[in-house]
Amino acid sequence: MTARVPWLMSHRPDVLGLLRRHAEVTCTGLSALTRWSAGGDAVDLQAVRDAEHEGDDVRRELLQALTTALTTPIEQEHAYALSERIDEVLNCAKDTVRIAEALGWRPDAHAAAMAARAEEASTHLLTAIGKLGNRHERPGDDVELAIKAARRVEHELLAGLAALPREGDLFGRIATLEVYRRYSALGEALVRVADRTWYTVLKVL
Repeated sequence: MTARVPWLMSHRPDVLGLLRRHAEVTCTGLSALTRWSAGGDAVDLQAVRDAEHEGDDVRRELLQALTTALTTPIEQEHAYALSERIDEVLNCAKDTVRIAEALGWRPDAHAAAMAARAEEASTHLLTAIGKLGNRHERPGDDVELAIKAARRVEHELLAGLAALPREGDLFGRIATLEVYRRYSALGEALVRVADRTWYTVLKVL
């Protein structure tokens, strides 16, 4: 038993590093969503899907690390919950392009604005998550910026709804509403990541 102690004491998977990696992949996916929302290119649509798959791989690696880590810079519960919510963001991004493709919907200026706000929020969250474990870097400031950007998705959504034609192509309006709902869900998912990040920040202060 004594011979195993040094190995056990040194076995500390980089849980924070994996969380940051998950956040980075999310930023990559939302950057692709922003490009797709601005131009509708199939290559960007596929990039969103690829990011979601990569995010799944990183999450599995993180969960495996949590099962073997003896100690972590933040509590395992917080790492698990934060990764779960980050994963939800990527799922929402994938759902957005999946529904749009199924409906044959082309992105418009309001979609581009919503995606840009979502990407902005993800960038602030990446910065905040990168500061976890260091109470002196004020990650809460970045979380607040993320929340503000994520809530602007809803503002852009309302502008898009107000601009919808009241007559004409009924299917086109329904398709637009369906896709807009996915952008709205994406903004809400980002707020949930921000809320959990704030909670984690408070727990390590």
